[in-house]
Amino acid sequence: MTVSSNQRTLPQERLKDNPSRSAQISAILRYLLLTLLSLVAFAPFILSFLGTFKTTAEITAFPPTLLPEQWNFENWVRVWNFTIPSAAGPLLPRWLFNSAWLAVLNVVTEVFFCSLAGYAFARIRFPGRNVIYALIIASLAIPAAVTLIPAYVFYSNIGWVNTFWPLIVPRLVLPVGILMLTQFFKSIPKELEEAAFMDGLNHFGVYQRIALPLSVPALFTFAIIAFQGSWNDFVAPLLFLQDPELMTLTVGMSFFRFQYTNDLTAILVGAMFNAIPMLVLFFIFNRFYMQSASYSGLAGQ
Repeated sequence: MTVSSNQRTLPQERLKDNPSRSAQISAILRYLLLTLLSLVAFAPFILSFLGTFKTTAEITAFPPTLLPEQWNFENWVRVWNFTIPSAAGPLLPRWLFNSAWLAVLNVVTEVFFCSLAGYAFARIRFPGRNVIYALIIASLAIPAAVTLIPAYVFYSNIGWVNTFWPLIVPRLVLPVGILMLTQFFKSIPKELEEAAFMDGLNHFGVYQRIALPLSVPALFTFAIIAFQGSWNDFVAPLLFLQDPELMTLTVGMSFFRFQYTNDLTAILVGAMFNAIPMLVLFFIFNRFYMQSASYSGLAGQ
């Protein structure tokens, strides 16, 4: 009995289709698992956002409810217009403004000075370079809590308490930024630098025209990390700022905590005002967040 060519090729075609179907099923299962894990990880934020429309009694009720019985949009308006007798107007817009301009200023200064220091350690040979660089790296091992009391005493003696200077000056140069950018500058081919020297450029010219344009991804990554660190900083504003109008948003939310009770709704609304800018920043520039791990890992190469 003869077998047609179509009958002979049918099992082969099925064998070819099975791997593609199994790959599709595997991809679907992976996406379902990632979606489930994302919902679990994002659940606290979702519950907090929905809690901003509840009353304090609903937030503390057990068993908890997902949706509010009545959507209280006035909670956001109440927190936005929050003020105290000694303040000239609503405090939340002022806190947001303080957090924003401090974060932007710290990003600009940190990127500029850390990139200068990183290029110097990566490309310029000078006496004591290795010792200074080792001390900077060793400072990463010092807990920040150890320096709080000496810093407060020092800034109090020079009259900087209740000003923004203690939030700006210590962040002009960060050891982690120097480490990150130094390792990136070392990865730039030396031939480009030598060619620039032959064209008559000095070290600052090479830094400005060669190193900076090539290091835009690393600088952008460090800028995002620096913005996040300054925006979410809590300890320094709490320690050095006393005037309510000078406070940042992270510290200002403490006004919603009282001796015997807490305004949980107001705290959640303030937390949303604090989290939303960082979420927007993350969703717009998330690929730079992903690259930050590779750039910061260059130290082991």
